Amino acid sequence: MLHGQFISGSVYLTTDGSGLPIREAAEPMPGAGYHTSLAYEQHDGAIWQVWTIVPDAGTAQDAALMLAQIQAGKLSDDDALKVPALFPRYEKGHVYAQGDRALWQGTLYKAISGHTATADDPTVDPQHWTKVVPSASGDTPAEWVSGESYAKGDRVTKYGQVYESLMDGNTIEPGTFGSESAWKQLTA
Repeated sequence: MLHGQFISGSVYLTTDGSGLPIREAAEPMPGAGYHTSLAYEQHDGAIWQVWTIVPDAGTAQDAALMLAQIQAGKLSDDDALKVPALFPRYEKGHVYAQGDRALWQGTLYKAISGHTATADDPTVDPQHWTKVVPSASGDTPAEWVSGESYAKGDRVTKYGQVYESLMDGNTIEPGTFGSESAWKQLTA
């Protein structure tokens, strides 16, 4: 067993067995994209080796943020509104899939359909983007189905928007020209 002295974060070995025992730890085998970093700590009457796994690029905080951004795509709209900074900024020319969310001037938007963004911002492209707003119940209503009859008060989703039926026996497609008397749009 090695012995040494711990001074200002450094370990100085002693050859005569004096000093504190040095407790060695096996170096972990990090996965691709990571490496190990060795440090020492003094506590419990010994000097301890402490290995840290560090990403090759960026910091541990960068890696944590990247993981959070990957996971953010699985959040409901209500939960996504709680952490909008995890979503990428809207970019003209970027290819978006249906359901992708992007941040524009502090507001979260959701792609209604897959497309390549041609507008300077999502607010001027309502056929492709909708503003993400909180739902009243936390649940998104089912998608509107052609030919189905909806009762007054039924809620549906169409073109990324939520609508409420204003009449019984409603078969009119929400969000289309002339549907304003049959449906009330609840999301902007």
